[in-house]
Formats: sequence, C-alpha cells, structure tokens
Amino acid sequence: MNRTIFAKYFGRAFSTLASSQLSLSVKKAWREQKSLGLCGAFLGGYFGHVFLNLYKRREHWHKIDRMYDEAIKSGEELKVLAIQFEKERKDKLRELLNQNSSS
Repeated sequence: MNRTIFAKYFGRAFSTLASSQLSLSVKKAWREQKSLGLCGAFLGGYFGHVFLNLYKRREHWHKIDRMYDEAIKSGEELKVLAIQFEKERKDKLRELLNQNSSS
C-alpha cells in the first residue's frame, strides 16, 4: 500500500496534497501513511521540481552567457576605438601646436 501511494504522489509537494480535495479512499490512505513515506514523497517531488527548473533554465543561461560575452566584446571594441580616437586627437593637437610655434 505504501509503495502505491508513494508512486501515485511522487512529484507533488506535501502542501499541494494536503490542501487538495481528495476522494474518501485516498484521504483514508493519506491518514494511514507513515512519516517516512510522506518525507520521501515530499523530497522526491521537491528534487524533481528543482531539476526540472534547472533543465528548463539551461537555455536561458546560454543566452545570458552569450549576451554577456557580446557585451564584453563590444566594450573591448569601443575601448580600442576610444584609444585610437584619443591618439589621433593628440596627434592633430601636436601638429597644430607645431605649426603655431614655427610660424
């Protein structure tokens, strides 16, 4: 009896089972359940829920990693462009100062 009830409610949380409207035979079997079976059902459902969420969110982790890598890459490109712009600006400023000092 314990195995069938455990298998029937594996994957559901304890609070969901306790608050749902069950038939009389299931309610009677629920009251006869030992704490070890209830703990096993609760833990099985909890870990099943966690692993399912981890599996579903794996796609989002890859998307976030890709977006992060793209942001880092574009930031490095902008840094290189800013350094080039600053170098060109300094070179033009030196040319202007050299022209003014030689005149």
